[in-house]
Amino acid sequence: MTETDERTAKTGRDEAVAKVIRLPFVEPEPEVSDTTTAPEPAAPAARVDMTKPAAAPVEGLVIPAREWELGEDAEGDAPWIHPTLRTPEGRTARRAYVQRQARRRVRRWVSRQWTPRGIVPTTVRGGARVHRWVRGVEGQNADAAKQRAEMLALEAARAARRAQFALLSRDAKKKAADVAQQESSMALVQATSALSTARSAFFQRAAVAYLPMAGIDVAGFVFMDGLLGFGAGVLVNLAVLARVGRRPDMSPEELEELERAEAGLPDRFEMGMTPRAFEAMLHEALTKEIGVAVHSLQIRPRNWGFEIVVVLKNQTPEKLSANLDLLEACLPGVRTNSALLQQSAQARNECVLRIPGDDPWKAVPELPYRAPKSVTTHELHKAQIGADMSGRPLALPGKRTSVAYIGKSRSGKSTMLRARLDALTATSDRIIVGIDLGSYGSGFGPYRKCMSAVARTPKEARVVLEWALAVGMGRPKLFDRLGMGLNWEASPERPGITIEIDEFPALVMAAKSETFPEPEEGEEKPLRLDELVKQIKLTSEKSDVVVEVASQGVTRDRVGANMWVAELPVQVMCACDKDDIVQIAGGGAMAQGWRPDRLLPAMGDAVNDASVAYVMAGGDYCEPIPYRACITSDEEADRRATERAAAGMCELDAESRAFVPGVVLPNPGGGDPWDEGEVEEEEPLPILLRTIRTIYRDLSDPSGLTEDELFDQLHGFNPTSWDLNRFVPEGGEPMTKGAVLALVLDKVLAPRGQKWTKESYRPKGAAKTVKGYRLRDLRALVGEGDEA
Repeated sequence: MTETDERTAKTGRDEAVAKVIRLPFVEPEPEVSDTTTAPEPAAPAARVDMTKPAAAPVEGLVIPAREWELGEDAEGDAPWIHPTLRTPEGRTARRAYVQRQARRRVRRWVSRQWTPRGIVPTTVRGGARVHRWVRGVEGQNADAAKQRAEMLALEAARAARRAQFALLSRDAKKKAADVAQQESSMALVQATSALSTARSAFFQRAAVAYLPMAGIDVAGFVFMDGLLGFGAGVLVNLAVLARVGRRPDMSPEELEELERAEAGLPDRFEMGMTPRAFEAMLHEALTKEIGVAVHSLQIRPRNWGFEIVVVLKNQTPEKLSANLDLLEACLPGVRTNSALLQQSAQARNECVLRIPGDDPWKAVPELPYRAPKSVTTHELHKAQIGADMSGRPLALPGKRTSVAYIGKSRSGKSTMLRARLDALTATSDRIIVGIDLGSYGSGFGPYRKCMSAVARTPKEARVVLEWALAVGMGRPKLFDRLGMGLNWEASPERPGITIEIDEFPALVMAAKSETFPEPEEGEEKPLRLDELVKQIKLTSEKSDVVVEVASQGVTRDRVGANMWVAELPVQVMCACDKDDIVQIAGGGAMAQGWRPDRLLPAMGDAVNDASVAYVMAGGDYCEPIPYRACITSDEEADRRATERAAAGMCELDAESRAFVPGVVLPNPGGGDPWDEGEVEEEEPLPILLRTIRTIYRDLSDPSGLTEDELFDQLHGFNPTSWDLNRFVPEGGEPMTKGAVLALVLDKVLAPRGQKWTKESYRPKGAAKTVKGYRLRDLRALVGEGDEA
């Protein structure tokens, strides 16, 4: 064949040829030539490689050209039919939609009859307007002139009566009566003229307004079979009157309220309302009441309420976040402090509003069951302890990561802590120890049974913290020997350590009351309890010794100088104050939706927002979404704790045990909270305090003694021990009685964490106060209570 250039449609010899365009899916027909040409030599047959596998046949529906091409319509343009109506299912769905819309229109029409826009009120209002037009201004003037004439006639009659029976100023009253009579006559003439003019205009307008109506009725009666036609004419007249009176006589405010009722806009927020109705209600509240410029709203119905994507116009959500209380007031039926705002990470002018219903936490499941030693440290970030309103799980990391639980009293932080303990105590490679100085270990619930130690007193807390600090600071020496690299890798043979601290402010208060004797030369002063916790946080995380702290706040009045609590990498914020939010998340966090200050703690039997928290934990939990802790019954929690305790708890590896030789952790397995042995282990009362108490009792318990009086009494009780010559420093002068007494009291009371200082008191029968050692302070030191 002759080659053809497709771009020019010419042969190689520049001869024009016809270009053939073949449609797809059309069988090629053999070409018939009208000229006789010499047969061309046959081309060599193409070679087929039989070693290659044959291509699989293509299966599917072949759509020929006649199906997708638009054919000719001999009778005119055929109507376009929507593709959804080409199937029986589509036609059924369309029919159901049309029927539903028709029923909705009928319901709205029926409900409208009870409003000023109903048929009867509209018809009556139209008849009244036609009648007012027929009367016109002339009729109103005639009525006014008639009333004025009647009034002046009455006044003239009264003036004539007064003049007839007058005894004084008779002439003046007669003159006034004549004037009144003249005015009455003039008013009568004006009223007669106005009435005549009004009657003429009335008949003209009445002929224009009423004659067509009467003509319609008569025509219907004559030409449409009597009463049936007459009724049809009456209906036509009523329709005309209804058309005239379609607009009600209302003020703009009343008309707006009527239009809201007719549009079906609800007055209260309900879970069953349609998204369109809620959108109209929310849009009005945002634009009119709060005053934000809304670009668009996207309503997403959820099982727990509504989720709304709000796009603002040249604004940030800061104003909306500050007016969430006003928004709730504009949406009657929304629970107080339940509206939630989340700053979108996609655009600064976008945010997500969540308006929950009565039970927004239906999607939160029960605390999942975890078999003993079924979780590892590497899997803690997948162990669910809570969920948000949509059911998305909450799982916190635990590998070399410290956590802070912040919340007011009864905010549910202990519930969140117990849910966390349910996951931690199911691990196979972690040692869990607890410190609870505020509630004597009850904050951990039944999970005390499967904890390696529970410290309930300051002495026990010091043992636990010093043990953990020694392990945490010693483990880096083992990294190279054990081939762990730069961090400790927890395993069942070499477990990590998690210290759960509930009621952290109680530990801070216990640390403030600690006193230590002056260290000898070369000795370091012992760290206080809160300083031990801080040191563990700063130095031991790489050794997988971490702390999880539960506190009522992070302000200075709660945690003192321990502001590092607000810097922990994981923050679980239950219901707390605004100052706590600023310390943890910064000043602009509330404008972005971090509002745990709007959560309500439990009150009485009302749970409110207890155990609901905002979580900040890296990239997985960086949005202000509230989560609620998963809970389970006390019986089930106790069963799990007993099962895990029976399976055995993790023990410290031999390499780490070398750093804490001979240390015995207090109360493994929780111990007995009412162990009588603890009372026997209490330190006995010092002999000095017992002696001083005996002296006060022998003196009939005076309100106090001066330092000289108390020293003299002690000297008389034991002259040898209280000889001033025994307290002479080397190369110095003898000490005074007060100095000796203060020195001895400090040496005796400091190891017990106690102090007895001089205070003002009034001796019996004295007129002035003096300084000395009071009886009420002594009773507090010996445990008798304040009875003074």
